[in-house]
Amino acid sequence: MKFDYLALLVIVLFGILIFIFPPFVASVNVPVYVRFPLLFFITVFFVSITFKRKKFLNTYGYYILFFIFEIGYWFVKGSITIGHTAYFFIYILLSFSLLSGIHRISGSKELMRNLFFLIVIVFSALSILSFLAYNFELLPYEMEQIGDEGYYNNFYNPLLGYISIKKFEFGTIGRVCGYLLEPSYLGWFLSVNYFLVENYVQKRKYIIICRIVVFLGAMATCSTMAWIVIPLVLMIKFFYKIMAIFHVRNRTTNMILGIGSMALLLMFLTIVPKEKLIESLGTSSADDREERADASFLLIGTSSVPDLLFGRSPGYIESNFDKGESNQIVKLIVETGLLSTVMILIFVINCTKRSKYFMIANLLFLNSVVVLLTPLFILNILVCKWTDEQD
Repeated sequence: MKFDYLALLVIVLFGILIFIFPPFVASVNVPVYVRFPLLFFITVFFVSITFKRKKFLNTYGYYILFFIFEIGYWFVKGSITIGHTAYFFIYILLSFSLLSGIHRISGSKELMRNLFFLIVIVFSALSILSFLAYNFELLPYEMEQIGDEGYYNNFYNPLLGYISIKKFEFGTIGRVCGYLLEPSYLGWFLSVNYFLVENYVQKRKYIIICRIVVFLGAMATCSTMAWIVIPLVLMIKFFYKIMAIFHVRNRTTNMILGIGSMALLLMFLTIVPKEKLIESLGTSSADDREERADASFLLIGTSSVPDLLFGRSPGYIESNFDKGESNQIVKLIVETGLLSTVMILIFVINCTKRSKYFMIANLLFLNSVVVLLTPLFILNILVCKWTDEQD
C-alpha cells in the first residue's frame, strides 16, 4: 500500500474528530471552540480540493444549492438555530467533498478502513471485558456524573469506560456504554459493523473469530435494539439465501420481504401486548421515547405544506421542547423536511447498498438512535462504500 504523510495526517485528524464529537463521552467535555474549528478545517480542506472539479459540481452542486435555499427559508421564517444549522450544513459538505476527494490522497482509503476495523475490534473486546468485569465484580466501578448538567449518571472504570444499569424482574445487569454516551450508541456501532466484518478482514480464516468477538461485544451492551436488529437481519439474510437456492430473483424477494414486513408490523402493532413486551425487556426508555414521538408527530400533523417539505430547522425540537427526538428519521422530517430526509436517506443507501445487510441494520437503528449527522456515522458509511469498491 502506498500513502504519503498527508494521508497519515488526515487519518489522525479524523480519528480525533470521531472521538470528540457525539456519540462519544468526550463530546461533553471537549469545548465547542475546539471541536467546531477542527470540523470546519477538515471540511474546508476537502471542499477546496473538490469543489472546482466538474464532476463534483455536476453531482452535488444542485443538492448544495437546495440546502442553501432551505437555510434561507428557515432564516426568513425565523425558526433557524444558528449553531445546529451550521453543523448540519458542514456535515453535508463534509459528506459530499470527502466522498469525492478522498481518492486524491494516496492510501487514505486503506488507512481509514484499517482505522475503523481497529475501532470495531477494540470496542468489541472492551465491551465484553467490561460486561464481565462489572457484572461479576472483577474490577471496581464508581458512580460518575457525565457533564455539568448530569444528564447521565453511570458507573465508571478508567480502563473499560462506563456502565449503565438495566433492571429486570430477576435483578439488575450492567449494560456497557464503553466510552459512548449510551449503550444504544455502542450497540448500534457494533451491531451494524458485525455485518461489515467480512469486508474489513483480508484473511478468510479470521472472519469467524472477528464475527464472534463483534457479536459478543454488541450483545454485551444489552441494548434492546442490538438484541432485535442482529437476529432480525440474520433472519433476512437467511431468507435471501433460501430464495437464491430456489433461483428466485432479488426483485421478487425484495417484494415478498417488503409485503411480509408490513404484515408482521401490522400484526405486532395490533396483536402483541406492548406493555408486557416492554416489561419483559427490563427497564428501558420506551415510554420516554413514545412521549417524544407523540410530540414530533403532533408537529408533523400541524405543519404547513412548506414546513412539511423544508422542515423547521435543525435543532428545532431541542430548542422548543424539554426533550429531543430519539427517532432519527422522524427528527429529520420535522427539522429538515421531507425533501431533505429523502435526499439524505438516498445518500446513505447509495453508499451502503452493496453491503445490503449493513445498510438494513443501519436503517433499522435510525429508528431508535440519533447518530446520522455525526462524524462516526458519516465516516462509517463512506468506509463501507470505499471497501465495497476495493473488493
